[in-house]
Amino acid sequence: MVIQAFIFDLDGTLVETEQLKAHAYAAVAQELLGLDAPDDRAVELYESVVGTTDEGVANAMIAALGLAPALAAQAAPIDNEQPWQTLHRLRMHAYQERFGTPQGIRQRMHRHNVDLVKEQRAAGRRVAVATSSFTDEARRVLCILGILDDLEDVVGREQVTHPKPHPEIYLATMERLGVAPHETVVIEDSPVGVTAAEAAETHWICVANQWTAEPLRQNPAIDQQWVVYDPADLHTVVEKRMAFASYRPGE
Repeated sequence: MVIQAFIFDLDGTLVETEQLKAHAYAAVAQELLGLDAPDDRAVELYESVVGTTDEGVANAMIAALGLAPALAAQAAPIDNEQPWQTLHRLRMHAYQERFGTPQGIRQRMHRHNVDLVKEQRAAGRRVAVATSSFTDEARRVLCILGILDDLEDVVGREQVTHPKPHPEIYLATMERLGVAPHETVVIEDSPVGVTAAEAAETHWICVANQWTAEPLRQNPAIDQQWVVYDPADLHTVVEKRMAFASYRPGE
């Protein structure tokens, strides 16, 4: 077996947008609740639910922070918005206008993983991104990072029915690339992403960040030999993973 493709997660893997999104939620909560400062509870809550869908995060924020009454006044009547959709819309506006700016995104680039994208593309492998973000936003971020042209495909959450930890997004991306699970390495950053990759029966490497390092260490179901806690170890783990993928007993 020879590895033909690498599929990368985006948020938390190629760029630390999770921190930016958390602070956008805190700013929106401040405005909705009429507080004097950003609501730090939103940042703490976001850390506990990182890796889940936008709907899941928004609903958790609404319940924990008591945002439902304020959101009802902000809903778009034409679209019959649900409360989580209203909060997500407000958060996206704050994120793009104040936090997820080109400068903010570039400053939080995970250079080691971005370089890996370029290295694998230069090696002739097929490279794609599969993300829980919407495709248009993912493309915007990837363009800012300067790697959109290195990718064969970008698959966002609206292109699948079931979000991570369901394997659908990775299975769909492999199908679009024309590769099999045993020919693919997924690069993730969270336990939720690892669960999705394992369910897709593909090879994976998880590169921890400040949000996910401790949950990864504490999860007994995760094979720690494929988790990278120090970016300096990334290439060693990649080489080990690719050697493992090509190993055939008896040869």
